[in-house]
Amino acid sequence: MVQKKAAYGAGPLFRAAGTAAGVMMGSVLLVLANVLLLVAVLAAPVLGAWAVVVALLPVGPALVACMYAFNRLLEGRDSGVYRDFVRSYRMNFLPALKVWTPCLLVLAIIGVNLAGLPAALGPDNPAAPAIRLALLVLALLAAALAVHALLLLSRFSFRTRDLYKLSLYSFGAQKRVSLGTAGILFVTATLLLLATAYLLPFLAGAVVYVVCLNARPLLKLVEDKFTTAGQGRKPIT
Repeated sequence: MVQKKAAYGAGPLFRAAGTAAGVMMGSVLLVLANVLLLVAVLAAPVLGAWAVVVALLPVGPALVACMYAFNRLLEGRDSGVYRDFVRSYRMNFLPALKVWTPCLLVLAIIGVNLAGLPAALGPDNPAAPAIRLALLVLALLAAALAVHALLLLSRFSFRTRDLYKLSLYSFGAQKRVSLGTAGILFVTATLLLLATAYLLPFLAGAVVYVVCLNARPLLKLVEDKFTTAGQGRKPIT
């Protein structure tokens, strides 16, 4: 019996190497797309914290582009992370800003309240720990909502308000995905707080890739349930 010779590039090691290279390319592209944020963080003592918030605006489109590229990478499409990232960045820049800006403002307001909590309540106020915990949980929920909305935007052409509705819907319909997203964000934030925030550029690609891997059941659910031809909504390919 004649055995067929495996095609070049079909082995698991080759695929793993290609995935690792794609994730590293995504990390580089995320950093390049957010150079303004790195400058704003370094200049925050002079410019103030709100300069960092403004510099965070391009993060939304960059995340959508990276998610689009990584989702195609997970599907086994060989168009290349760089090409997919650039395509989505151009195509979804304005829609991503519409989705990301309200979420960013909510997170910024929560951050301001957390920073001003000791001065507002006093150092010995017994209610301070409970309020701080409530604000942290709210921030985690808002961040998870934003991530799901951006994930859906990277795959589908829904209206902004529909993206928010589907993101809220996903919390109940896909509890494991939602808990996974919240867990990834929590572990990442904890690691950055315990180590240094300057570690983020090196972790960004890997974190986004794991988020995309975790969210595959959510994307499949939305595609099966909300992208019928009768509704006029079709997934972006």
